[in-house]
Amino acid sequence: MVSKAQELLDELQKLDIDIKSRMDEINELEAGLLSSPKFQVDKISGGKGRKIDDVYTQLVVMKEAIEQDTTEIINRKLELSRVINKLKDPKQRTVLRLTYIVKKHVLDICNDLDGISIPTYYRLKRSAIDELDTIINSDNV
Repeated sequence: MVSKAQELLDELQKLDIDIKSRMDEINELEAGLLSSPKFQVDKISGGKGRKIDDVYTQLVVMKEAIEQDTTEIINRKLELSRVINKLKDPKQRTVLRLTYIVKKHVLDICNDLDGISIPTYYRLKRSAIDELDTIINSDNV
């Protein structure tokens, strides 16, 4: 069974992908906004044509909605990051940050932590997750 702490860390690690996809979406919309003269009045047979202004307005509304969603995701990432800050041991905090936020490779993290061994890295990570689980369960995060 996966602990609450591990679920939180997995979510934290995946938020960057979500943020990037939304930023890509915004970039696509902005490209569409900049080239809005390409839009022609769409007319369905017997229907009413849509004006370029309507399409432009819809794109702006979509962009604002995506930006709001992105802000919420970034705030969630910050919230989860602050939970890691509650760990008392600086090495534990560093291991979790470098692993789940910065997404460094294990060997790079070992080097960053004064050349600790890989087994020491995994012990630190496990103890950090256990401690984080205790914090989460006491705080009801």
